[in-house]
Amino acid sequence: MKKSLLLASALAMNMLPAVADMPPQAAVCVSCHQASGLGMPNLAPSIAGMPAPYLAAQLQHFKAGERQNPLMQPMAMMLDDAGIKATSEWFASLPLELPEEPAFRGQKSPQDMTGGEKLAYQGDWQRDLPSCVACHGPEGVGVGDSFPRLAGQHADYIESQLKAWQTGTRSGDTHGLMGSVANKLTTEEITAVASYFAGVGAK
Repeated sequence: MKKSLLLASALAMNMLPAVADMPPQAAVCVSCHQASGLGMPNLAPSIAGMPAPYLAAQLQHFKAGERQNPLMQPMAMMLDDAGIKATSEWFASLPLELPEEPAFRGQKSPQDMTGGEKLAYQGDWQRDLPSCVACHGPEGVGVGDSFPRLAGQHADYIESQLKAWQTGTRSGDTHGLMGSVANKLTTEEITAVASYFAGVGAK
């Protein structure tokens, strides 16, 4: 972990021009999430371009214990409301490449989809399991302030969060929707869906 943090810090230092407008409260965040906001696999998720209200809500969830993470909870506790707002807005402002014309449901043939992509687009209504894109948008590009983008997110992070919903170490979503969805997924399905979204065109 120490080596990963040192590497992340070094990479962030190499991108100093990109952090010229960074609020001081966000300085500690770029050690893991990078000055680009794209994070690093097995260390921190990509949060560049995420809606500021969504990012702010997640920091509040960490502070309230609704999301449990030994690294993020103390980090979030360091931020007051103004710091959360400034940090969230800065990461939200960072550029991100997404699919220019994401495919909506109905634009893809079920015969051409397999594994995680098929589950992401079709779900499994025999198990009362909705498709991921029904909420997270075509190809997982995100919808509004409540449904974050999954496109280009690190596969290990998507996996860890689905498992956190299963175990109850993450909560705070409206009507407990994600916990209900995650608990219907097998370990193999979680891996497949995570792999699919990680390979979608966000960079």
